[in-house]
Amino acid sequence: MKSIKFKYLLALALMLTLAISCTKDFEEINTNPNAIDINKMHPDKLLANAIEGIADRVFDVWLGHEIGSCWVQHMAKVQYTDEDRYVPRNSVINMVWTDLYSGPGIEVQRIYELGDSLGNQNYQGVALVLKSYIFSVLTDLYGDIPYSEAFKIDSTLVPKYDQQELIYIDLIEKLKYANSILKEDGAPIEGDILFDGDINKWRRFANSLRLRLLMRISYHAEYHDYIRDEIDAMISDAATYPLISKNSENAALNYLGSYPNNHPLNETYKTRDDHRVSKTLIDAMYDPNNHDHPDWRIVVYAEVPEAGGFWVGLPNGLTSAKAAAYLGNGITRTSKLGEYFRRAEAPGMFISRAEVCFLLAEAKYRGLLTAGAETAQDYYEMGIKESYYQFASEIVSKVPLFYTEYEALSTTAESFYNDYMANGGAWDDSKALEKIYLQKWIAMFDQGLQAWFEWRRTGYPQLTPAEDGLNNGRIPQRLRYPSDEYSRNGKKLTEAITRQGEDDLNTRVWWDVADN
Repeated sequence: MKSIKFKYLLALALMLTLAISCTKDFEEINTNPNAIDINKMHPDKLLANAIEGIADRVFDVWLGHEIGSCWVQHMAKVQYTDEDRYVPRNSVINMVWTDLYSGPGIEVQRIYELGDSLGNQNYQGVALVLKSYIFSVLTDLYGDIPYSEAFKIDSTLVPKYDQQELIYIDLIEKLKYANSILKEDGAPIEGDILFDGDINKWRRFANSLRLRLLMRISYHAEYHDYIRDEIDAMISDAATYPLISKNSENAALNYLGSYPNNHPLNETYKTRDDHRVSKTLIDAMYDPNNHDHPDWRIVVYAEVPEAGGFWVGLPNGLTSAKAAAYLGNGITRTSKLGEYFRRAEAPGMFISRAEVCFLLAEAKYRGLLTAGAETAQDYYEMGIKESYYQFASEIVSKVPLFYTEYEALSTTAESFYNDYMANGGAWDDSKALEKIYLQKWIAMFDQGLQAWFEWRRTGYPQLTPAEDGLNNGRIPQRLRYPSDEYSRNGKKLTEAITRQGEDDLNTRVWWDVADN
């Protein structure tokens, strides 16, 4: 953190020096009319860059795909399998920390400050939502992190590490405040590549993210009354606290069709072929003995193997030699990531309507939501249906490629949803939470980090650790702190480790109390 803040301080000092040293006449003679005036405010430029910067890091191959998706067993590695065997490289851990703090982290802080200077609370509200998202990812990855002093460059270059419990409560309250200052009839914002300036959608993002964070701390019984009151208020007063209510309101960045604005996985897959869909996920969605009734989302999630046949997953955490030799040739006999997710314009999903429904289903079942007429089963079924609708056109167009008999029988995603609900997806009172958690895990495919965070919280689905894993037979519960922090901010880091526990992959963060 020291070097990050030093660079920022240096930049501010340079701007101040330039402003003082220039005379009025010199400015008039030497001003380029086409240049950006450093004395003017450009939150729109920062906003576009911050949104894509967050998405590029969260959904990239290293963090989102190989750590998140492999550790939660959505994906597996068929070669260069270290990450799948729980050996994250130090350079990636350092990069994640530095990129989120020094890139979009500083940018959203500056957007908030500029919004205040401009008297534009909508910029401030948007900045708070993005800042809350960034810090929720950072604390879920590491536990205690610099938070309250993270960007106070005028007072400290060695910020303290705040306890995760305090960070979470503050994030939840900040999101509630963001919702209150975001006004649809307020000053417009520009540079919004997420929602194109639609403030109502930013409010829905804020409240849906708040719902996620409330449920993430929900296994701490001392917060049950607080959580119930907050969620009940959202459901009782949807006008004041709107949630994402349909897929068109999903918080998803729609990438563009060419570099550098294409989806990070699209760029990776141009030159790499290291990944396959996990056997754990394939087995949950497709049973060869019930071939005519799979979970139809599989036609979007996975390709059939190059060698032919239907979907085959790769076990997680094999050595590179064993993965390459799996079923005779793991490269050709296992399923690649679906073409939809390898496209340049594939979406980067921050939070979806399906996830909101599953969170509400869990809250209702556990007594953390008492308002409203919907039952836990209602929300559960809505969650699966919204997940199907999220991929509606893809399902309808791809199913006939594998099941020609359906070409003339069905043209809607709802018909495939109905088939699935009648053949494996139906609600089961005796296994309610297990069903909710399983379906959320399936619906959050390609959202590797959040799926891994949720698995850590709930313990479902019950995953078998990597066959050749190098973490004492355990799936990691967090990332180690970056090695750079030991030299930059060693004293404060040591205090956090003393409080939190040993700095390794198995030390649980505060909210993680699941039996897994």
